[in-house]
Amino acid sequence: MSIKSTIATATAGAARWGLRSVLHRSGGALPGKLGLAIDPELVTHLACLLDAGVVITGTNGKTTTTNLIADAVAASGASCVCNRAGNNMETGITGALLEANSDRRRTAGKRRVGVFECDELYTVRILPRLKPTYFVLLNLFRDQLDRYGEIDHTQDVIAQALALSPTTTLIFNADDPLCASIAARVPNPQLPFGIDGAVGTETSHIAESRFCGQCNGPLEYDYIQYGQLGAYHCPSCGWERPRLASFASDVRLSRTGYTFDVSMSREGAHDAARLSTKYNGLYMVYNITAAWTAASALGALDDAPSRFQNVLDTYVPTGGRMTRWHVGGREVATDLAKNPVGFDRQIQQIKTAQGRLMAFFLNDAEADGRDVSWIWDVDFERLSATPGIRAFVGGTRAHDLQVRLKYAGIDARIVGQVGEALASVAGEPADETLHVVANYTAFPPVVKELERMAENGAAANGDTTAVNDASTAVDGTAEHVPTSMVNSADEAALSNAAGTPEAGASAPAALDRPLRIVHLYPDALNLYGDGGNAIVLARRCAWRGIPVRVDDVRMGDELDLSTADVVLIGGGADRDQLAVVNELRSQRDKLASYIEQDGVMLAICGSYQLLGRSYYMDDTRVEGLGVIGAETVRGEGRLTGNVAVASDLFPHKLVGFENHGGRTKLDADETPLGAAVVAGTGNNGDDGFEGCVHRNLIGTYLHGPALSKNPDLADWLLARALERRAHAGDAKAAALVPLAALDDAYEHAANEAAIKLLG
Repeated sequence: MSIKSTIATATAGAARWGLRSVLHRSGGALPGKLGLAIDPELVTHLACLLDAGVVITGTNGKTTTTNLIADAVAASGASCVCNRAGNNMETGITGALLEANSDRRRTAGKRRVGVFECDELYTVRILPRLKPTYFVLLNLFRDQLDRYGEIDHTQDVIAQALALSPTTTLIFNADDPLCASIAARVPNPQLPFGIDGAVGTETSHIAESRFCGQCNGPLEYDYIQYGQLGAYHCPSCGWERPRLASFASDVRLSRTGYTFDVSMSREGAHDAARLSTKYNGLYMVYNITAAWTAASALGALDDAPSRFQNVLDTYVPTGGRMTRWHVGGREVATDLAKNPVGFDRQIQQIKTAQGRLMAFFLNDAEADGRDVSWIWDVDFERLSATPGIRAFVGGTRAHDLQVRLKYAGIDARIVGQVGEALASVAGEPADETLHVVANYTAFPPVVKELERMAENGAAANGDTTAVNDASTAVDGTAEHVPTSMVNSADEAALSNAAGTPEAGASAPAALDRPLRIVHLYPDALNLYGDGGNAIVLARRCAWRGIPVRVDDVRMGDELDLSTADVVLIGGGADRDQLAVVNELRSQRDKLASYIEQDGVMLAICGSYQLLGRSYYMDDTRVEGLGVIGAETVRGEGRLTGNVAVASDLFPHKLVGFENHGGRTKLDADETPLGAAVVAGTGNNGDDGFEGCVHRNLIGTYLHGPALSKNPDLADWLLARALERRAHAGDAKAAALVPLAALDDAYEHAANEAAIKLLG
């Protein structure tokens, strides 16, 4: 090592000794931070300690997969160097290497294997310096869009990292087209893994992208496991899921968990084993398959591939994940979920367990991501028909969760901590489990409180006021709910006591045909929870007894706006938005005619941009549809954060979250939706305006989704749609205006809480 790295190592060692011996703390990432401050290339100098190494990344499952591989390596007799605590940025990985350096004498003569969890965006710093033997890519899902950016950016970073470490073998989830498209871009040796055959135990409407990684055409699936994971092919160019080198098969789910075969062929060798896990989420089958593949490739299972079962049997999740607690005579099941797919997997498990007691905690700290729009892509509707459901919400964004659950047909009570939820269900049968799911920074306080309560052996204490059971009444006036958001089994769950019209409201006259909401391309423009706008409109109609149907128009479908009453279109990743632009160009006159005939429309973010004359994708100017007088140009950085808008159209400020790089300039004859309350935000960060009102079209950058905390805006769209029907001679539609008042206490509370966030 160089003099600089020697000094860095010594300084970090002294810091670690002081933290542990004097302050009695674990040390965390501080030694690594100090070492890197002295020698930024410290990882390169310490990499020589390792005989082999593997780096694990992906949106979900990093910590579990890393620890399973580390356990297998340790069980093989090798010395394992691992950042088990989950410090997965450069400082944490450096700290683990520094620890190994201080243990060189103790581990002399042993094979040293590095097993490192790595944040996706830090792979480009770690791989070129560490040059690991293997790199495991688990999956790519939407996560912290305000920090990571769109998934395209994450893909670019990982591909660059691999290109800078060309000898590293890529072990990737071939069932995920987003991972497979990275593999297609890099020259590294590769080991594709996945699940061979449809499991059929879980599905979800959430998919980050189902577009071809080569030609950007829509993918076709032989089967889908969940999200965008499955067996796919592109009918346009022939690109398909790579042939699996390692795979799980004969996957069976029982009351005790999953059992399945794993098999891998490489370099003339063939490894196989029958494995079982007590955890019943299909994501664990993927995590275990990835871990088994990496452990086998590292040689940790050379003498007995089936020995990995011992690793699974003794595995204990870290930090309270997948944990069962016994507190006050009740079992509490806790797990962490930090994005739509993770939450959806937890809902699947609650549903499988027939759970009816549940608490969800949501924070919006920097580590979580400030934008919580994604909760509208979580399929809470699957729980709405649960008899006697008792639901609680907490965290800094409890009000957002309360609104989300309301529109899923679940009346949830806000609690300050998990003990309060426990106390509220004290009168429920003791054999019923309280299921607790929390996101990144909300989870440790939940675990800490349960640890304290379990250690004290005390009954849960807190507010014992009973919470009302959620309504699961059926309102038959709603013909259809967005298929992209709600399972067909839950389509009828459209009524909730918190949203019914105020007492005394007159019963509305039935329409000759349902109010038709057309949701454009939810399969492509699904990045920021904008599909929630369809849910909000459908529920608000149903609560008023107004017949409603939502038609999803997907890529390749015929666009029929002849009977459309409201058109919704959301935001998406650049490549998905480009596919929509190409699709809509042939439909441009049809869409323009609808708008100029006072058709009601809500366009969000990227779709707002494409309705103008042009916008930019990276450095490329893309021709828009030219329906509104607007140009979107490039700007320095992104406009990202919570925003509020004062509009003359509405009594309350509009609130939401913006995340866009383009700067939209309206023509002088176009009317902005309102003025951004927060300086430096809105259409372009300069003129103070946000959004656009063009006849009955509203374009805006507000995610949230836009209608969830802005009921005035939702009702404006519905009222304009009914008025348009009335002007066309529909007397029954005219009788519905003005709209019957609803109890919007939850929505207004969420709106006020959002404004408080702005200071």
